[in-house]
Amino acid sequence: MFEMGGVVGGGSGALAPLTAAVDGLVAANHRDVPLADLVADIAVLHTQEQRLAAAKMAMIRACDADGGHHLAGHATTGAMLTDGLRLAPGQGQSMAKTARLLESDFPATAEALENGRISYPHAVAITRAKAKLPADRLAEAEPILLEVAAAGSAAMVRAAVDRMAELLEPEHHDQEDQDLRARRYLNVSQTLDGWWAVDGHLPPEVGQRLTAALEEFAAPADPADTRTAPQRRADAIAEIADASLDGTTAGVTAVTITTDAEHLDGVGATFDDTGMPVGLSTYDLAICQTRLTLVVSKRTGIGWSPLAVGRLNRYATPAQRAALHRRDHGCIYRGCTRPARRCHAHHITDWRDGGNTDLPNMVLLCAYHHRMIHLGRAMFIDDPDTPGRHIAIPTRRHTTAA
Repeated sequence: MFEMGGVVGGGSGALAPLTAAVDGLVAANHRDVPLADLVADIAVLHTQEQRLAAAKMAMIRACDADGGHHLAGHATTGAMLTDGLRLAPGQGQSMAKTARLLESDFPATAEALENGRISYPHAVAITRAKAKLPADRLAEAEPILLEVAAAGSAAMVRAAVDRMAELLEPEHHDQEDQDLRARRYLNVSQTLDGWWAVDGHLPPEVGQRLTAALEEFAAPADPADTRTAPQRRADAIAEIADASLDGTTAGVTAVTITTDAEHLDGVGATFDDTGMPVGLSTYDLAICQTRLTLVVSKRTGIGWSPLAVGRLNRYATPAQRAALHRRDHGCIYRGCTRPARRCHAHHITDWRDGGNTDLPNMVLLCAYHHRMIHLGRAMFIDDPDTPGRHIAIPTRRHTTAA
């Protein structure tokens, strides 16, 4: 029995053999099937799924033509499908529209779907041509789009439709593209706790580039990287921002920190633009790598009095970074594969402890392992394979260096 709107029933019975076949497939133990046959069965089942999609389109067309949606108590067939099948908003309308277009304008596409040569998403992508291309060019475009569908994904078919529209009606396509691009936005706002909220809607090509960048920068640093994928993506945003601000020195940004002259260890340090406290590990990492304006001050009766301003020359020069690239090749943490262009130049002996910005006192570390060093979760040892070179390894017991 089923119920859709005001319609309750058991169906015509035509699907009873299909239901029995599906019951058998669900109950089967597919581990008993030889692996080569199982792969073939998957391909056959996929083809039959597409043919079933064609059958469903035919049913939807017949129901739509005969007013089945009124019987179910809905104004349109799309609304009936969305509500009765619990689909996402607009999905039922899309199904009804596709069903109509396959019959009226794309007969070859309907036949390809019936034969299982293309998938339902391919068919949806092809029917987009109705709205994108001149009516007198649809018959010419359909066989070309079917060739694309036979060789590629539904996304490739959509791209082919857009390319045809661009070639046939460039002015209309450009205006439509501009109208769509007007929907783009990106909001970055600071919350009350000092963190940042990000929300946006990006054009396809921008989203693809951002995804590619995140995939590059958000890969696990090593097998022991315990960060979740969302955490790695958040860290990747910092690396991408660093690289854009300084193309030669990754990880360098512009920050102003105010600290008491009597507490250069970071106690009481605050970010100058917000007044938010700077955590010890964050302070430790910032003064190691950041292009820093460190305002060293003392408290007076009227507030802060600067003692020194402008510690801007304590990071590696471009020439030193080139030498570090040549020597270390990338992050020196054992097992890390981050390339040199994505690494920070770190002082082995801290600058505050008298460490010089010289090559013997500097190594390359990726952002993730750089932070591990400053958190006391990694340490330096002499490279047993290369005398005079350092590598970083996990500490046996995690401590906070700061």
